[in-house]
Amino acid sequence: MLFNVKQFDSIVESFYEGSNNAERQKAQSLLTEFQNNATSWQLVDQILEQSGSLQAKFIALGVLEEFIKVRWNTIPMEQRIAMRNYIVKTIIQLSSIESMLRSAVLNKLDLVLVQIVKKDWPQYWPSFIQEIVDSSLTSMNLCENNMKILRYLSEEVFDFSVDHMTVAKMHRLKDQMVNEFGSIFDLCKSILAQQTANAHLIKATLETLQKFICWIPVQFVYQQDLIQLLQTNIKGAQRNLVFQCFAEIISLDHVDSQQYSDIIFNVYTVVRTEMVNAIAKESDIAKLYAESDSYDQHFIQVLATFLTTILSKYRSLIERLEGSSASVYDMLVYLLQISQAYDMLQDVNHGETTPYHDILKQLCSIMIQNMVKPDDVFVIENDDGEISREFIKQSDTTALSKSMRHVFGLLTSLDPTFIQSLIRDQLEQLQLDRENTTWSWDHLFRICWAIGMMSGAISEQQESQFLSTVLTGDLYHLLQKEESAGNSDQQWVVASNMLYIASQYPQFLKSNWRFTSWLLQRIFSYMQCQQDGLKEMACDSFLKICQSCKSEMVLSHQLSNEERLPSVLEIVLADLKKLTSQLNSQQICMLYEAAGTMISASSSVQLQEQYIHSLMDMPNEMIKQSLLDNTSNSLKVMISMIKVNILTSIPVGPVFRAQLQYLTPVLVQCYTNTSQQIQNNWPQVQLYVRVRQLIIELLETFILSNDKLDVQDQSMLTNLITVILVDYRNSTTPEQREPNDPIWPGLLKEAIDIVFVITLPMITSNFVDYPECRHEFYRLLKVLNKRCFLDLFQTPDLFQIDMDSIMWGTKHTMREISQIALQTCLHMVGEVSRMEDEDVSSQFFETYYVRILTDILEVLVDPDCRNGFNYQSQILARMFEMVQEGDIYTRLFNPDQVSNPLMSNVDFLQHYVLDLLCNAFPLLHKDQIEVLVIGMFEYSGDLQRFQNDIRDFLIDIREVNDEAETKQKAQDELNAELELLRGL
Repeated sequence: MLFNVKQFDSIVESFYEGSNNAERQKAQSLLTEFQNNATSWQLVDQILEQSGSLQAKFIALGVLEEFIKVRWNTIPMEQRIAMRNYIVKTIIQLSSIESMLRSAVLNKLDLVLVQIVKKDWPQYWPSFIQEIVDSSLTSMNLCENNMKILRYLSEEVFDFSVDHMTVAKMHRLKDQMVNEFGSIFDLCKSILAQQTANAHLIKATLETLQKFICWIPVQFVYQQDLIQLLQTNIKGAQRNLVFQCFAEIISLDHVDSQQYSDIIFNVYTVVRTEMVNAIAKESDIAKLYAESDSYDQHFIQVLATFLTTILSKYRSLIERLEGSSASVYDMLVYLLQISQAYDMLQDVNHGETTPYHDILKQLCSIMIQNMVKPDDVFVIENDDGEISREFIKQSDTTALSKSMRHVFGLLTSLDPTFIQSLIRDQLEQLQLDRENTTWSWDHLFRICWAIGMMSGAISEQQESQFLSTVLTGDLYHLLQKEESAGNSDQQWVVASNMLYIASQYPQFLKSNWRFTSWLLQRIFSYMQCQQDGLKEMACDSFLKICQSCKSEMVLSHQLSNEERLPSVLEIVLADLKKLTSQLNSQQICMLYEAAGTMISASSSVQLQEQYIHSLMDMPNEMIKQSLLDNTSNSLKVMISMIKVNILTSIPVGPVFRAQLQYLTPVLVQCYTNTSQQIQNNWPQVQLYVRVRQLIIELLETFILSNDKLDVQDQSMLTNLITVILVDYRNSTTPEQREPNDPIWPGLLKEAIDIVFVITLPMITSNFVDYPECRHEFYRLLKVLNKRCFLDLFQTPDLFQIDMDSIMWGTKHTMREISQIALQTCLHMVGEVSRMEDEDVSSQFFETYYVRILTDILEVLVDPDCRNGFNYQSQILARMFEMVQEGDIYTRLFNPDQVSNPLMSNVDFLQHYVLDLLCNAFPLLHKDQIEVLVIGMFEYSGDLQRFQNDIRDFLIDIREVNDEAETKQKAQDELNAELELLRGL
């Protein structure tokens, strides 16, 4: 085939280095056309031999690699062997050139060869392993490259095969690798034993061997000669790799420690000796780590991995063989030193801790010195122009904090007395240093964070005694000292630490109400100060305390012989105006959420309603006042007060009914006014939009907090819902429609007529327009089908729209939308299968079973919808299981349209699914699909097996096999199925 390689190089150069965007786009179009051309793979040899462009060679090899993955089995065997031989010949040629030995092109060729091996070995290339071994003996350079090929093959088969190979093929290749490993292992040992082998070859061999260790039979690994060969290469540049191999060997599971005790101890001795030679026992490893290059830092990391692994698995064996714990103690000293290196804290396996008590004590001190902040708080400005807080979860700091909490909790449980004494000593030392330059506020923070991390690790009695000393003694005296000195910033630091500790120990607060009462007084005083940070901290701490101690907050308490105090809730309600006078809107919201939390713990509904009436008096008045004008400030007040209602309603739930009943007429007027202003494009349009959104959010919060809305609730809110729906219908542009719409059965018909009919045209023309409306529409569908399924189903025209919408959602490429639609579908199928009314369930399955099955199968095999595999497979498994178990009592087919009217549902569906898949994938052999279909029904009750079979099929449809191989694959799978069934 004639092909102009120079012109191809020019196109590639334009794509990567074009002077303008038009030139690059044209080049991209041509390259895409080249990649999609079914015959482009045949040009690879010309490009490799004639091209002067590295990028061009990479593109060509990429095309060949993709062809091998998908269509390799469609070409004649002679052509496959010719291409295979060409790749091997090219690899050998490049390997013989020193400058090309470790080049990117050779590396890519190795990966292409591995793809061929995965297809042809062992059936069509049975001598592959022997050829690799034999050719390795001819040249060191070729041997080095062969080691890379074996490493890549090991990774492809054992590490990355789940989504790219069927289970049967994985097992075949793994078994073949194990069966032929003897010759590979001998080759590796012979290389490591050579005195003349160059460093690059040794490195490649060790890298390959490290990948092998995790899967080769134990008898190969636990050989004294292998340990000795590794030991001879432990010096110099390969030290880290040898240590990694030793770590892999020690980490293997299911090893008979008695049978291989000598080898395990030998590995330990070798590593310990080398470690002592490399790092003196008295070395400052933290300093050494900080000053080392990346290679030596990696050595310390590998060393830590090895020590923690071997001591956690074989400490007792080592102590028994050595006759003492001295050596293990020394290793723990090293680990302790390593733990001081930044970002390298390691969990020490404690086991029998008595011999290592001093080490663990030192570790506690190190952890306190390096304690990280439990939560990171970021101050941000939201859409309303307010300053709010955002807690970032799962960040690196948070993950480290969780790990430290776990480890410090374990250390505390081992010796709680020592930990408490250590913290007390450090606090006392801090107070002594207060007047000196050695004082550190940062150290105080870390000590207090450590105290918080002890929560749950000591008994309640120990907890009470310890916290009484720390909170009412050490920290309280320090706070008094700062107050008398007039140090406001320092007061804030001490107070914030006290509040943090208190929030971690709710049981202590409940059982020590005198301290709690004092702490709450402090919190209330901080709410009225001028410092924003202190007010923020006070409101946040008060909310946390209310959430953990809400029952105690609504009770009156008597402190010793003093008169009985009113409840905290009563104090808050009495001083509400005073408490909120200095707070911003976000802080007011936190205070009201805390009040709502306390009200939810009140003993009677009547009391709760009284408290809510008193609590909401001020917000109600402010909402009314803000309706009188349309200034930005008034709108911000309204936004803030509606948020207050939302956050209060969340904890109190249905009891919020009276407040909402009072507020509904005001909200109707408010929603109507804001809609008019939005239509008129007033300058504050964003504020008006936010008001509408919050009104809808308030309704949604109240509706979802009620398991069942009574007639009074529906009557109360119907006017407001109607206003929202009519506004949604009358909005002149789609962008002005609010996507959230709360609905209940009484308004179902009207709501669907408006919401569905208007929204569906907005979102069904493509998968991307109006993403917010799209998301909320499917969220609404999910709620509707959960709460109003029967009402929907009993109105056929509504339910048809509902089903069409759900099935459309499952086809979305946007993961969030498809997940909601699939979850809704799964819930619907499960709900119907559990119905006691067989007439309803039978009618549903008779009408929609085949429709759902067809649509889910369609998205299952669609590459663009792979993100929904988990739910797709669950839906199919449940649907097949119901039929297989006889849980569906109606026919799922029309007897007039089938050849055998007396056939069962199972027979019909097996034929239906088989025909569906055969028509969709004509290149797959029918026997292969038949095995899949039988398995889908047979294993529908075993989700893991069901999903594995589906994954295998999805891998098969990405590849095109020749007929002989397909038949063999189908026969292998059928034999496996029959063997398993015989076993059952």
